[in-house]
Order: sequence, then C-alpha cells, then structure tokens
Amino acid sequence: KNNNDKEKNELYEVLGALCVREQIQIEDKGDYVEITACPQGKIRVTEEDDTILLSANTRHGGPGFHCFVVDFYRDIKEEIPGEYELIDDLEFDLEEDFRKLHSTYEEELEYIRGILIKNDLLKEQNYLYEETFFLPMNKKGRILTSVGDIDEKEFKEMSLLELMDCFYVWNDWDKDARFFKNAALTLLAKEGVGIYTNMNETTIKHAQTICDYIELAFEDDPKLPLPVKNYKFLIEQLGRENKLNGAIQMKEEVIQYRDGEVYHLFESAKVVAHGACERSYDPQNRCLCLMAPYVEEATWKYLIQASLNSSIMTDYDNVSKQIPIAYDGKSIYMSEWKEDGFFTIEAIVQRKEEQLFFHCIVANQKNLAYIRQCIKESDFQKGID
Repeated sequence: KNNNDKEKNELYEVLGALCVREQIQIEDKGDYVEITACPQGKIRVTEEDDTILLSANTRHGGPGFHCFVVDFYRDIKEEIPGEYELIDDLEFDLEEDFRKLHSTYEEELEYIRGILIKNDLLKEQNYLYEETFFLPMNKKGRILTSVGDIDEKEFKEMSLLELMDCFYVWNDWDKDARFFKNAALTLLAKEGVGIYTNMNETTIKHAQTICDYIELAFEDDPKLPLPVKNYKFLIEQLGRENKLNGAIQMKEEVIQYRDGEVYHLFESAKVVAHGACERSYDPQNRCLCLMAPYVEEATWKYLIQASLNSSIMTDYDNVSKQIPIAYDGKSIYMSEWKEDGFFTIEAIVQRKEEQLFFHCIVANQKNLAYIRQCIKESDFQKGID
C-alpha cells in the first residue's frame, strides 16, 4: 500500500528477480502483469492508485500452488519493507498446516464429484480450468477432467488421491515428478493440437513447455510412467533432442481436447469448431473469427465468423425468411451461395429469445457439410444455480 512511482518500480524489479529464482514466467500484459507458476496457477498484478494488488485463484492449481502463493507473497515482504495486507481465505498463512489445506481440496473435489454425477448441467460449465476460451464437448458416459475424460463408472470409484491428479496440477508441497507429469498432461489436454503443433507461435510455445515438463518429470523420477508417445511426436515436430531414453510409456490414454471439435466461448455463445482453429476478435463487427487449422500456410479451408449482432450478415433479410430447421431445441435459419469461386454460408441460431449470427467463407465444397454441422451444434451458455 501507499507506493510512489520509485517504490512501484522497485517492487516490479523484485517480482522479476523472484520469478527468475523460481524459474517461472512473468509477462507484462499492458493493464496488468501476469506471473505463471504452473498450468492452472497464475498470479495477477494490478495497480489501484498507490496500491499494488497481487491476487491468485488457487482453486484449479491445487494445494501446492496455494502454498507457493503464500510463500511468494512473504518473500516480497522480506525483500521490500512497506505496508502490506495478506488475505488468505483458507488461512494457510496463519496455520501453515499443509495436511489441513490438502483436506480442503479433497473435500471440494468430493463435492464436485457428487454434483457432476447428479447434475448434467454442470458438465456444460467451465469447472476444468482457471481460464479458457474454449470448453471440451461433453461425451455421454464420460466425465471431463483437466487431464482428459474418464469413464463415469471409473470416476465414481476412484480414490480421492487418484482423482486429485485429474483435477489439480500441484498436489504436494514441492515441485516433484508428479507435479511435472500433471503439468504436462494438463497442457496436453488444454493446449495440445496434434498435427497442427507448428501452426503458429503460440502453439509452438505450448509444445515446447509440454516437452520441458515431461523431461523434468523423467529427470526427477525415471520410473514414473509418462506420455512418451506424445513427447516423441512433439520433439519430432519441434526438432528437439530426445531426452527420455528408457522412459516408461503410461498405460492411460492421453486426451487432447483441442485435437477435435470444441466449444469456442464468446460472450454468451458457444461456437463449435475444431480446437486448433486460430482465434481472433473483430472489434468493429463485434464478432469471433475462427480460421481453420492448417499444416502448411497455403492450405486454407474456411473462416467462421460468429456474433450476437446481426450486422455481421450480408443477406440477413433472405436468411431470416428461410424455413427453420429444428435441431436440439433450437431453430436454425440458413442460406448458402457461391461467389468468386468461394462458398458463403450465413445462418441464424435461435434458442428462445437468444440469437447467434454466422457469416462463413468456405474454400471447398467438400467442407460445406462440416460447417453446417458446426453451426447446428453451436449454442448458448447455460446458467447453473
């Protein structure tokens, strides 16, 4: 509290030095600074007049991340004298009882398990990740976790210890092999995009980080089963050296949600398209833009534009007069035409009073059916009590 500009600069320098020491990423995002301690574990730094506020949601990171955050804040206080206030809703900063803290996360997970089994609507919510622009599409009889989906019967019978590694990344005090494996599996589920790994700078960055985590897990415990097949695929794509000689392949299937169709979240809408699509936002038209994934830049398939604003459409009057298709409780109005060698699909998806508008450009006729189905599967985010 009560910092002048010189003191603020000193604090940011200390944050940078602590992140170097901990080998974690710190990044200036413009309006705020973001510290990434692990997948699912971020600290956000913002300013309010003369106060610098550091905040972290540790619900998805796990008890180990919660401890890290408290220790990180204490390190800041030791480095720079000043007026501080630390608020920890689990009071670990006062008690330092890791077993009690761990039990809190176990209890929360037991609660989540109970309502996931009973309440199908929760399966359509973002209970997996701290933040994301997409959600996996739910499969019948499967429960989505942050490291991949598992059979519902198995989900009911798993011990909490096993289940914690499916939902949280950092479950012990230290960063051990278990932590690095969980981190790699979480990133594979959330950011892995298979053959499109080298599609862009962001994808490559995630692939490099996944390989780093797997190598650290192997270094810490060479006998721990790891996603070796995925690692070998990634290092081949990236041109990296194989550092997993003698590593054991894990028996469980590694799920990569974005290696197929997902819900791309946009305001109150859920737009269905391949998870590896390049996402951008058009502020002028207030629309989500999804460019089809590609292996080579010359191969272009489609562009999906979706908005809650009808101005995105070029032929709204004609589309709105089409006979609607009834699909999963929605009404779908759709029209398509060919112009200048490309196909255009425009559509309105309506559920009760809500409407979602589409303007799609398709390069090849063989992809038209796919785009139609993506439009029909798109929906609106539902609230839950």
